Amino acid sequence: MTLHLPIYSVFRFNITPISRPQCRRPLHSFTRRLFKLPSPPPHPSSHHYDLPSFVAYANRTSLSAATTAYIGTHYEYTVQQTLRSSAFTLHRVGGRDDAGIDLVGTWHLPHREHPIRVIVQCKSLKTKLSPNLVRELEGTFHQSPVGWRTGDEVGVLVGPREATKGVRDALARSKYPLIWMMIERDGAMRQVLWNGRAEQLGLVGLGVEVRYSAEDADSSAKKVALIWDGEEMPHMDQVESEMSAVEERWLCSWGISSSGVERNKSELLDAVQRLFPEEKPLLSGTGTCSTLSDTDRAKVLQSLSSKEFAQYEEKEGTSHAST
Repeated sequence: MTLHLPIYSVFRFNITPISRPQCRRPLHSFTRRLFKLPSPPPHPSSHHYDLPSFVAYANRTSLSAATTAYIGTHYEYTVQQTLRSSAFTLHRVGGRDDAGIDLVGTWHLPHREHPIRVIVQCKSLKTKLSPNLVRELEGTFHQSPVGWRTGDEVGVLVGPREATKGVRDALARSKYPLIWMMIERDGAMRQVLWNGRAEQLGLVGLGVEVRYSAEDADSSAKKVALIWDGEEMPHMDQVESEMSAVEERWLCSWGISSSGVERNKSELLDAVQRLFPEEKPLLSGTGTCSTLSDTDRAKVLQSLSSKEFAQYEEKEGTSHAST
């Protein structure tokens, strides 16, 4: 007898409609460094970065909505925008050398200091998705970009049709943590499934809430939304606002404002990460947002003072030499 790992999809019901706010521009590079978020690969296009900018670009260049390029790119950005409401921040990497990966990013689950890396494949197909697509997704784990090979990444397969029995069985058998999502081309999320390996990675609190709009009596019109421990998943806008507030507190604890000179902020972070590589502002809990002791902080300040003195000595030496 073959033992299959279970497929999970825990439901709750609600009649609140799902909103889909617009995407934002990527996080600042300093914020990514501070919170130890991986840097995404170069974007495949300089003309668009999210759904609204792509639609504007397509209109400006008369790109037909019937072309494969339009359909695929539009769907990838739609998935990016939809999942942002469930604390995903995703970056499009589709292109000639994408190794089959369409989106990469991080999933900022509640009460978890380190987000989960995610690798996403989008399959905007009219036909039923076959199990071989699950095997294709498994192959991307070995070809994911630098920063996404940490051992705690999740593969996400997204398509506009429900998962077939073959897809569900392939998910259950997989030794990789995988999630299946049915997201229609208009961004409506209809189905979410995940396997036992994903559960073991820390998705114990994950659930799915079924939502109906008040005017839709047809059960086929139901949408679903991800929840965590029975509560609504935070929108990525909320997560980024919290990160911004914690970043400001962290900088203020060193006597630097968030709007301070970029060089000062970067030099401080360089010193902290050189001496204490594990230091990262704490998003959860109350009180201090740093793990460093007073002694640790003194070492950082001493390092900065020594560097400033060395730079002063070098500058003075250069000045005397020129005279």
